[in-house]
Amino acid sequence: MLPLLAAVASVLVQLDPSLVPRRAPKPSLPKIDQNACPFEGCQFGRWTVRQRVAMYSTWKRNRTVIRTLREGQVVTALTGINITYEPAEILVTAAIEQYGLKPGDRVFGYMNLGEGVFNAWFNGFWVDEFDGSSVAPGCSRDCRANLVKPGRVEWWVQIRVSDHLIGWTQHTDRFDGKDALANRVIAR
Repeated sequence: MLPLLAAVASVLVQLDPSLVPRRAPKPSLPKIDQNACPFEGCQFGRWTVRQRVAMYSTWKRNRTVIRTLREGQVVTALTGINITYEPAEILVTAAIEQYGLKPGDRVFGYMNLGEGVFNAWFNGFWVDEFDGSSVAPGCSRDCRANLVKPGRVEWWVQIRVSDHLIGWTQHTDRFDGKDALANRVIAR
């Protein structure tokens, strides 16, 4: 397996180092990713509240509510924290050559990056941008792995309101503006 991984890695490194598996211990939990924006098109900046949302003093467990934001209020999203409490567990059912994976191998998925791409650890290797397009559910053809157990993650975003108070929210689904791709008109 190592010669195959080395060959694959030598080709991939010419493309993008984030695609190359590199030796690494399995991450300890919780795994915290700084400046996280975990989906394609994700952006920080001007967000608008669509539904009332609590603003907290911190993303950590000792948090307290410092303000409630109201519908229509504009905030500035500054950064994000992705916390993986438990990674997703994926069982390989057919060879995935680009990573040297064979049936029976397990892949552990951490932060989602969008469009089926996520951080992953398997067999002593870490990949920043694992292509999970062959993982079911979500895979429409040539599926090579199955999700055995979904992960448990939280995404917190640091926001600043107009009077410069800074806090955190986990209720990112209650904002417009976070998805740069949401309002684009596609020319045909």
